[in-house]
Parts: sequence; C-alpha cells; structure tokens
Amino acid sequence: MRALKIIISTIALALFFGGCAYDFIPQEEVIDPDDPNAETISFSTEIVPIFTSKCVRCHSTGATTPDLSTNNAYSSLNSSRYVNESTPESSLIYTKPLGSHGATYSDAEAAKILLWIKQGAQDN
Repeated sequence: MRALKIIISTIALALFFGGCAYDFIPQEEVIDPDDPNAETISFSTEIVPIFTSKCVRCHSTGATTPDLSTNNAYSSLNSSRYVNESTPESSLIYTKPLGSHGATYSDAEAAKILLWIKQGAQDN
C-alpha cells in the first residue's frame, strides 16, 4: 500500500512539473522614429499589415472612414487629414489609435507608422 502511494505521488509530481512550459515570445523591436539612419519603412509590407490586423474590421470599404483596406488605404489616408507630414506626431492615423479607440497599436507599430510619416508617407 505504501509503495502504491509513492508511485501515485511520483506520477502526480511528474505530470504536474512536466505540464509546465514556457514559450518565449520575442518582443518586436521598437525603432526610433527620430533616427536619421533608419531604414525606409515600406507602406505595402510594413504599414498595410498593421492596418489589416488592427483596423480593417471597422475601417474598410463602405464602413467607418478612413478605408484602410489593402487597396484603398494609401489614397484614403492621403486624401484626408489623417497624415500630417509637417507635424507627423499630430497625424490622426498615428494619434487616434493611441487614445480611447477600439483598437490600439503596439509601441513598435506606432513607431513604424510615425517613422513612415516622417519619411514622407510614401506609397512604396
């Protein structure tokens, strides 16, 4: 009977400690939007995916403006007040999601968007 308790206790401890795991999730690097040597941010490969994952649920064709769907995002942003190249920090596409908005950017995403605006908000 005592041997059975030891075996059961050993199995229980093995299952308890064996079930613990830690998955390392690397943090996305936050770029410095004021770095003059920063690489050029690509609208199509770096900015549009942010909009796709965070914004298009509400901001798409026929929904809330601006239309941030893949094919319309650039023209929608540049034909309105959402991008302010003279004072990038006041651009609505940068500031609005940082406040009390339905979706928010991570620090890395916000830095990319700000740097893209500072680099001239190119359609690249």
